[in-house]
Amino acid sequence: MSRSLGQVTAALAHRLGAAPGDLSGLLHDEHERWALYRRALEHPACLPDLFDAVAVEPDPSVALGIVLQVLGGLPPDERAAWTDRLGTERGRAYAARRARELGILQGASVTALLQDASVPESWSDWLQLRLAESSQEPAVLNRLVAAGRTKRIRRLASERERAIRRHSPRAEGA
Repeated sequence: MSRSLGQVTAALAHRLGAAPGDLSGLLHDEHERWALYRRALEHPACLPDLFDAVAVEPDPSVALGIVLQVLGGLPPDERAAWTDRLGTERGRAYAARRARELGILQGASVTALLQDASVPESWSDWLQLRLAESSQEPAVLNRLVAAGRTKRIRRLASERERAIRRHSPRAEGA
């Protein structure tokens, strides 16, 4: 059975220890709901209520924000259930792309994907930035240095590439 926005927000407020009282502000103010959701995101026990909130949240941006915050902490096979809860096609497409990119970011190797030249160009700025900040793969960093979408991405990839080179066993033995 589907719960209403009022039921979901009341359950979250109760779970987070809010004093029972007038929760009507939560129903009419997306900023108050977002503050509640942000607090709830810090507590794994709130995930079932947040899952329900995504489906009944009237502000598509707030619902998308919940999903984007949750996706990285979910096993890959649970991500689609969250993205499918979003009420707009645009939101679902955006969240599905983020879920795919999290799979790339959390995968064993990104280098193999570089063999298809169109793949890196399809990566969002979000993914390129995270790869530039965290990749250990020289081929990935080289590609981002050469073809990263923004100056920031190219600079971070270059800095990371130099740092890895500086700390590699070959550099220490030379």
